[in-house]
Amino acid sequence: DDELLTIFAGNMLEDRYSDAEMVLTFVALPKSKALFRSAFINHGIISYAKAKKHYAGYSRYQNYLETANIKPPKLSKQIFYEFEQSPLLESYRDRLVIEWGNSQAYIQKIIDKPVAEIYPKGFVSLFPGWDKVHLSYKELSEIINNPDGNKDWYEYLSRHSGVYVIFDKSSGMQYVGSASGGNGIWSRWEGYARTGHNGNKALKILAKKNPDFANNFTFSLHHVFPRTVSKNDV
Repeated sequence: DDELLTIFAGNMLEDRYSDAEMVLTFVALPKSKALFRSAFINHGIISYAKAKKHYAGYSRYQNYLETANIKPPKLSKQIFYEFEQSPLLESYRDRLVIEWGNSQAYIQKIIDKPVAEIYPKGFVSLFPGWDKVHLSYKELSEIINNPDGNKDWYEYLSRHSGVYVIFDKSSGMQYVGSASGGNGIWSRWEGYARTGHNGNKALKILAKKNPDFANNFTFSLHHVFPRTVSKNDV
């Protein structure tokens, strides 16, 4: 069933979800906070063979373990579960922030967590500082298409000119460009979000070869300037 998501609980040697009808997943944020990702219905333990067959990310996960030099227990000792995605709290995915508490346990059964914040609709991420910007093309497009949900991104990028770098992970090539005038970096990146190539001849050649070319791109900032700095100086 394509609608079922088989989740592999890596390094788990005991059934810690046996009494859980629902499982909510979060990602860690600074200061003991956590961001809600999704909710799942727990269908219980399944065999390794079924998990490997139905979980599309299984091979990718194994490759990650090898790259990170992590040695999980033998497959015969690991436990696999079948989770079905649930619409529970669907409108709060990637928006609801809770106080996780001081416990470092990655599985918790206490569910009366205080709500710390609810991000606006269309929210992608907080602006991390210009020198830490590293966006996939998908993330960039979502930010550009939702300026009200990502106001700190809009305010910073529209107030600054700068030099940016587009990295093509499929080839290792880098494109270095500059943005000035108008709404600064925001205006320039808005063009990339719309077309992927923003009229650049070399990037348009990539577009002809591969319609999904822009999904290989990551965007970062090399340097930023106030918008009062001239185009020639940028």
